[in-house]
Amino acid sequence: MTTDAYFDVRTLAWPSNGRIGCPVAGCVATLGKVDSRWGAMPYCPDHCIRIHKNTRTFAYHNGSDADSMRSAAMRNIVFERPHFETHFLGNTAKAETHRICHENSEDALTWNVFARLARARALANVLSTLSTVFVGREPELYLWGLRVRPDDASAPSQFGPLARARQVFEAGIKRFRTEPDIMLYVPRHVLVLIEAKFTSGNTIATVDESEDIGGEKPKSRAGILRRYSARSLPAGALLQPAPSAPFYSQLYRNLVSAISMAHELDVRWGLVNLVCEGQLRRQEPKDAFGDPTTFIRGCLPEASHNQFLYYSWERLYADHVAKRPDLMDLAAYMDNKSASCEKALAL
Repeated sequence: MTTDAYFDVRTLAWPSNGRIGCPVAGCVATLGKVDSRWGAMPYCPDHCIRIHKNTRTFAYHNGSDADSMRSAAMRNIVFERPHFETHFLGNTAKAETHRICHENSEDALTWNVFARLARARALANVLSTLSTVFVGREPELYLWGLRVRPDDASAPSQFGPLARARQVFEAGIKRFRTEPDIMLYVPRHVLVLIEAKFTSGNTIATVDESEDIGGEKPKSRAGILRRYSARSLPAGALLQPAPSAPFYSQLYRNLVSAISMAHELDVRWGLVNLVCEGQLRRQEPKDAFGDPTTFIRGCLPEASHNQFLYYSWERLYADHVAKRPDLMDLAAYMDNKSASCEKALAL
């Protein structure tokens, strides 16, 4: 029984001919069944993974008790494991850490890449690429609103301006408030928010206001514009977006948060949409997987257009990982990262 192994394209091969089997190459184990939120699913007892046959992916599954679920999640964390396990896994300030155990988890990819870049003190150069601001010192790193400092044994602090922005724009929302995936902050200089995507696309608002539910973030365009109002921002910082679809709701909420927080801090703001080129190529053409630059620029005065960047994990790899000998371990992780049991990034 393998209860701590991590799998990637070097060890995976989805069964051919429509056969349902373990996706670990060479495995001939007899599959069992385990319960899930979707009902009973195939399970490999030799490699302790739950198999999602319809999406050709898997989740690490060491058992159904709390300790086993924690150990399964940790199998997907490759870098800065003690810090993640102690301070982030199960942290109530971070939504859905239990999903870290999924092969296609964008949170696992985000942690592994940015925690390793932080350890290598490579984030100043990353920030320069993403914002055209070079400060010359490492920015503070926040993942999901929590400070990441691997050498600090104390509990991570939440970014104060984010908490205050939520009080302004999300009062009364009980679950799943706006949670920037990544923030890079240099006091007195710049704050950059990064909305990271892996296998999923950017969220599109609906046109039907009846889908908006009290106590939750609105899903409709009209509901989002009412709650995340430009009236709470500096005059002229945010324009009324064009009525034509698509309306990128998650990016819009992050844009409002970025402007609000940067105004409080008196720094330049930036917003980045970080996507996976390898996954975009596998998708049918549709708005969720399109370039949102035109939409975001339509929400901004012309002077702010260059404060948004559409970027990719692949470009991050080429710009800041591949050429650094001290990041060979991160390069190997990204090059071999799988999604749905195939090579994930177009490297």
